[in-house]
Amino acid sequence: MKLKRIALVVTVLSASIGIANAEQISNPPVSIPLSTKTTQLDRTQPLEVMPYMESKVTGETELSYAVMSVAKKTYNEQMLQHRDAELRMHAHIEEHNRKIRGVPQRDLIKNPYTQEEIEKQIVDAINFRESIKYPINDKEYYNHIDVDKVNDLSGFPKKIPSFAKQVDIHLKPPKAIEDGRYIQVSFTGKPSELKPYIQDAENHAKFIITKGQAERVSIKPYEDVKTNCRKYVSTILPEEWIEVTNTFNNMYQYKLALSNENIKRQVNRELSNQKNNQMGFDLEQDASQLSSDKVLSNDENKALQKKYLGYYSYKEVKRPFNAEYTFYIFKFDYLYNMFTVAGMAVNPEQTRVIYFLHTVQ
Repeated sequence: MKLKRIALVVTVLSASIGIANAEQISNPPVSIPLSTKTTQLDRTQPLEVMPYMESKVTGETELSYAVMSVAKKTYNEQMLQHRDAELRMHAHIEEHNRKIRGVPQRDLIKNPYTQEEIEKQIVDAINFRESIKYPINDKEYYNHIDVDKVNDLSGFPKKIPSFAKQVDIHLKPPKAIEDGRYIQVSFTGKPSELKPYIQDAENHAKFIITKGQAERVSIKPYEDVKTNCRKYVSTILPEEWIEVTNTFNNMYQYKLALSNENIKRQVNRELSNQKNNQMGFDLEQDASQLSSDKVLSNDENKALQKKYLGYYSYKEVKRPFNAEYTFYIFKFDYLYNMFTVAGMAVNPEQTRVIYFLHTVQ
């Protein structure tokens, strides 16, 4: 490994930052390089890694996009950064509310919504709500992503290489707005083919650790945090990787939600509300009306996905990481009691690489 300068010291984490599932330290300090020799150490010794250290790569590399490394910050500096982010968020919300207040409220008696306007709003809401249930795991979709608009993928490969086999991808749908969802790009190849990707990951990594080592190494988000608690790296790394099957995700509920009968029922309800000047567009779906487990054929699901989603979404199977997997950590963030870790995992045979972005509380 090329990270001999990164040292491990005893864990001291501040209780004030709200880290959950922490354990009390009882063993004395130890400071050693994090390298392949770590596997030979006494596993009873508590170690600490400081992932806020800079990675060795600062510009764009041949295989992946540049990782946006965050400079080392103290606890107080991080808190000031969080406060500034909150102030900007509240200012944005206030500006949004000001614009809304400046728009005259529609008089539903004198200027009611037409049936076509109501139907469009209902259909748009259903399309949004239903589509975010279907992850993107299509190789061709990934190859056309504009990475400048998806900062979460910094450090991931620019394209899926032509030699790649068993390509497994799990990405946020375009309409998803939730944070903290798991992102993964995985593929297999010969060790000689994957060697440049592993070397690229090593260059980007802030620290490198096996799944087994992560069970006794704890994390230190800030340089000056001091307490009697620690959180092990193993608790913030992903426990599973995703294998994509050849079976399309079932689109029956999506199709039923957009059926003429369901749309007509919701439109009539809103027209009735409007007559009483109570237009509120309650677009929550009545689950009792859509309670069916019918499974469509693969061909029909494929056609419906192309029509409604614009991409293909397949069923996925979760596979556990064993203790011998090596993790190259590109990015580490701690914000509002949430740990976000981005990096790449490699199996012991070095025949599969798994890029991931993982958020955990």
